[in-house]
Amino acid sequence: MPSYDVKRIADPVHGTIGVSELELRVMHTQVFQRLRNIKQLGLAHYVYPGADYSRLSHSVGVCHVTGRILEALRRNKASLRLSEDKYQLYRLAALLHDIGHYPYSHAMEEALKLHYTKFADIVRQPQGAASTTQKPLNHEKVGKEMITRDPELNGVLTKAGINPDSLQKIFDHGEKGYLANIISSDLDADRIDYLLRTARHTGLPYGSIDLDYILSQLSIDDTGRVCISAKAVRTADHFLLCRYFDYQQVSFHKTVAAFEMVLKDVISVLLRSGRIKGSAEEVKGMISSGNWHRFDDAQIMQQIIELADDSSTGYEDLLKTRAILERNPPKLIYKREYLKARDEVERRDLISRKHDLEQQIPRWAEEFGIDKSLWYLWHKPGIALTKIGSFVPISSLVEKNEGDDQDVAQSIHVLEKGQEKSQLIVGLEYSLLKLLSVQALYILRLYVLLPPGKEQLVGEISDTVHKFIKA
Repeated sequence: MPSYDVKRIADPVHGTIGVSELELRVMHTQVFQRLRNIKQLGLAHYVYPGADYSRLSHSVGVCHVTGRILEALRRNKASLRLSEDKYQLYRLAALLHDIGHYPYSHAMEEALKLHYTKFADIVRQPQGAASTTQKPLNHEKVGKEMITRDPELNGVLTKAGINPDSLQKIFDHGEKGYLANIISSDLDADRIDYLLRTARHTGLPYGSIDLDYILSQLSIDDTGRVCISAKAVRTADHFLLCRYFDYQQVSFHKTVAAFEMVLKDVISVLLRSGRIKGSAEEVKGMISSGNWHRFDDAQIMQQIIELADDSSTGYEDLLKTRAILERNPPKLIYKREYLKARDEVERRDLISRKHDLEQQIPRWAEEFGIDKSLWYLWHKPGIALTKIGSFVPISSLVEKNEGDDQDVAQSIHVLEKGQEKSQLIVGLEYSLLKLLSVQALYILRLYVLLPPGKEQLVGEISDTVHKFIKA
């Protein structure tokens, strides 16, 4: 049996975290240490100065919480048979769950997707030819490439007898049974550490979840699914509400969202100019050569600094780079934010409103003398609190697919006293989520990055947009 106290790490969220010899070797690899230079929250520290913690500290925290969940299941379910190999495998999966994130994470991933989609449209493939290899990888696929291609990390894993395919099954939810949702579900180790750590570093109260009580109420039903006892329903309700408020106050904060859009544009400029590359083949090449560890936030920021100093950089692109370097966010001109039914009708309505604004931007850009590339529309067409609602539409029964099964499986399940089969929390009459799970958050915002000398126009622009909305 391996010791999980080979090294003890002081952590501001969990206190002291113990790790095994294998986990320590993984943590010493260059690609894992790279996560020290990838911020978990992107540019959120532009609003919350303390919110600059790394994906490395989060990954260590998720590993620790995963271990606590497994230990709780062992205590609470006497019949559970959990091998030490399986215990270590899941802790490793937790430790490596973010290994494939790009610099500035989601902003870069979105920029890559947009850039290479446009590339594929411009460079048409000959009829009958194979599809372009320029299509980028999302961070989950990069993570899978990491554990199989990176010479150092793969060497540590294979020497320890860890099959990369076993880790991939956990990432893909290919592992059936009671452990499938510990790392990714409505109530998982990833979200638990994220909420606790973000609350600690932002100073916001939304991470004050009762982790100890949740752990004490974990169990497994007769189908092998991880669930909570009925006594912990209110604690689970509170957890999901905390996550909802956290998203609104951090990820969806008006200034954080504005900077993320500008950053995505600046990264697109870096891609177009060839300063950075990110096609699937290029990423695989960086991983195989052992150079991926150099691709981090610091490298991207240095490229942005050089772009700002380059005399050939266009005026609008220069404004965007300075917005990032000098903390000058676009101004919020219009916003609409509301809770409504979680359905396709409401989603289409918000997208239609977004389209209406898009059609007007060229006219407003000309009227106010502000290039249309400096106008930003940000929208969230239906952010839900849970994987599924408290009812299942008839259409999903007729057109059932694998995604539906995963959403049900990853939802919180509750085991009533004396019962062997659990039920979804959103189906319980006494759960707040029964009411809230059929609602979703809809947000539509319009921003404009004002050039020097145009700052005084913000009120006039806002009035013009609001008059159009009311018309």
